[in-house]
Formats: sequence, structure tokens, C-alpha cells
Amino acid sequence: MQLPPLMNRALNATARALGAALLSRRQFNLPRWTRRQEFVDLHSSAVSWLDENLGILERDAPWLRRFGTDTWDYCQGAVRSIFNFHVAAPRHLPSVGCTRNVIAVYGFDGDPGERLEKIAETMSMAGWKRIAPLPLRPWESTNGYAMLGWQPDVKDAEAPWGGKNSSPYMTLSWCSRGQETPLEQDPSRTHISTRNYLPLECSGTEYWKLPESALEGHEHVLAVTVTLSYYSSLDSWRPQRRIPRHLLPTKPKPWVSPR
Repeated sequence: MQLPPLMNRALNATARALGAALLSRRQFNLPRWTRRQEFVDLHSSAVSWLDENLGILERDAPWLRRFGTDTWDYCQGAVRSIFNFHVAAPRHLPSVGCTRNVIAVYGFDGDPGERLEKIAETMSMAGWKRIAPLPLRPWESTNGYAMLGWQPDVKDAEAPWGGKNSSPYMTLSWCSRGQETPLEQDPSRTHISTRNYLPLECSGTEYWKLPESALEGHEHVLAVTVTLSYYSSLDSWRPQRRIPRHLLPTKPKPWVSPR
């Protein structure tokens, strides 16, 4: 038996409303939470720590000339319904995470193998160990890419923010004049604010063009990218309960890039 069109539309509307209600939950209020002094202090310590490590690199490598930086700092969080399946996260586990990513571009001259080996020695003393690519090869034959992980020798050393889910890492990408530059534009750095994503600092620079500027006056260019996940609610259930939530429930919204 076929239902009348009006009744059919009414049933569809009811089903959509019921589905939205089942999938909606009170989301974390990220703007309110990031204004709290507890977060401000945490963020400040993370920024200082990251800047300090870039300062170590520059202080012991005076032949590096910085041509520019780009910063992307954001928090994201989601509270999912038990009826909502998400491949990347457990269905029943609300989560909040904050990450700071800084790209610094340098020009330099001289033998790139020797220069990069000196940088590796300097950063190793600061707790950064080369972890990729594998197997580890001499610097001059690593195809212009290496990754360092923060692995201090002191067993009880801890980053100022703490947390087992906070693992800083640094990537080094380099090339010489006449080769393909080591940076490409990343669309994910231009997401706009939503209820589930809050940008805290976005430089908005054309960082992918900085290597070309560096190579105009130097033989080689080095791009240093440091990524620091300075907060993760998965480290403890207690911090999660302190994060405020919006009054009205909604479904988690994906990141959106401006058109």
C-alpha cells in the first residue's frame, strides 16, 4: 500500500529528526576551555619549549639564515554518540587534542652532508634522535629528508606538558639549487573554525614559496618542521571532565577548508 505524499514526507522528516537526535551529543566548548588559565599556562609552556628547541638549532648553526616561518596551532575535539561509527576513533570515547606545528625555512652554503651532520649532533644533545628514513644512511644520501623524535637520554626526562600521547617530532627537508624545493602547500592548514575545530594561531604565510627565496642567495635550503601535540585528553579521564561543553547537543562536524 502506498502512503499519501504528505504522510510520506512527515514520516521521512520524523526519521531524520530521530536520527539526528540519536547521533547528537553535547560537544566540547573549545573557545571557553582555551580561555581558562590552566590551558593558557599549558599553551605558553609548549610554545616556549618549541621555540627554545629551534633556538638551540640556530645558536649552534650560525651559518643558517632564516627566511621565514609559518605556525599552525589548533585544538580539536569530538563527542560521538554510541550510534555513530567512526573509523579513526573509538565510538564511546570523547577526545580533545591540541597541536602546534611550526615550519622554519633556512638558507645555507657549504657541504650539505657536513652541515646536516652538525645539526644532527646538536639536536641529539638536546634529546632529538634520528628515527627515519630506515635504514639510517649517511646524511648526504638520505634523499633530502629525515625525521627526528624527541627521545632524551635521561629516563625521567619529561616534556613540560607531560602525557604519554605527546610525542614531539621534527622533520628536516633540504635541497640544493636546481632541485625540487622541499615544501608543498598543505590545504589542512587553512581549515576554518567549527564547533569541533578551533584554530588558535595560523600565520597564513605562503611558506611553500620560502625555499625559492632562500635559494636565490644560497646554495642550499633547509625546511625544519616541528610538530608538538601538547595536550591529549586520552592521557587521563580527569582532564576530560573539566572541559566545558556546549548546552545544545549537535553531531560532530568535520573540518572545513575555505573555498
